[in-house]
Amino acid sequence: MDVPAKSRQIADALRGEIESGKFDVTRKLPSEHQLMRRFEVARETVRAAIKDLCERNLVEKRPGYGTFLAERASALAAQKFAVIVPDAWHPFYARICRGIDSGAKKNGWSILQAALGSGSLCERAVKAAEFAEMFSREHVAGAFFQPLQFLSDSEKYNHAILSSFDKANIPVVLLDSDFVSPPQRSRYDLVSVDNTNIGYILARHMIEAGAKRIVYFSNPLPAPTSLKRGHGVGIAVTEAGLRWTRDNILFANPADTSAAKRFFGSKKRPDAIIAVNDVVAKLLLNTLKAIGVRVPEDVLLAGINGDEESEKADPPITTVVQPCVQLGEMAVTAMLERIAHPKSPPREFFISCSIVPRASTMRAAK
Repeated sequence: MDVPAKSRQIADALRGEIESGKFDVTRKLPSEHQLMRRFEVARETVRAAIKDLCERNLVEKRPGYGTFLAERASALAAQKFAVIVPDAWHPFYARICRGIDSGAKKNGWSILQAALGSGSLCERAVKAAEFAEMFSREHVAGAFFQPLQFLSDSEKYNHAILSSFDKANIPVVLLDSDFVSPPQRSRYDLVSVDNTNIGYILARHMIEAGAKRIVYFSNPLPAPTSLKRGHGVGIAVTEAGLRWTRDNILFANPADTSAAKRFFGSKKRPDAIIAVNDVVAKLLLNTLKAIGVRVPEDVLLAGINGDEESEKADPPITTVVQPCVQLGEMAVTAMLERIAHPKSPPREFFISCSIVPRASTMRAAK
């Protein structure tokens, strides 16, 4: 069939919506009049587009009732995954989402992503729970979920979200972090980087640069990934024969100049700091400047994630780059394996990272 160009464009647009799951099998497609109004075309153009979809076995016309999804279209619409990432506004998690979308499309699946916005974390948590219920009612084939953290009631929201999927018997793959503190593990598959190794390689880098007293700096409400990174730092410091106690771990606000003054005014002031991530490292860099502590002359500083702001800092901050897009694609692989083997035990999928040394950990030779 020779389809006019405009009709082909309409057919392709509707096909994309069908395959993304926009139209449920129990609902008919918009009427000819509605499509004419939407695309601003004549009735003959819409009819040619619908005829094209019929010949592709995506829709079927029922005289007197309208146009409905065909059996093949229903199967395509069912091939969809849900994505709930509360921090999707952040470049780090946005790249993971792109990887999921890419991996899903390569395997013939579509993605339904929760639109949580960039409001407060509490607002995003409430929306995440609502989307989990909605996706569960739509019977998605699987769900990717970044557990909530840094909220005093994160556990409540994580439980509500995961319970929604459990009740609907929908498999879940966790992104970046588990929601229980190590060494515990939940019963869900997890795709992440080896956070313990990240802390270890950064600490080794600091030691090779001459550091003798390394401090691991994290948020006041540390996530499981943060605890693992701190553990890796401790392993490297201990292996090097250096002192490692609770005083080497600091959970605080990186923008708190008063706390920084007290810390650097003590006899146990550090000569190297490993921050839980690049955002914290950048905030800490500004705080250190405010109290007259120089990086790297007085203290070495490193972060984690490979965020753009770490490279633009003054001085540029040493970091560990996480391959976010690959992590997202690996999450899709993990989900497909879980669907194929639903009774297999929970698994962890780790992706390797690489350190990027920069000026913040390079002291001038004496």
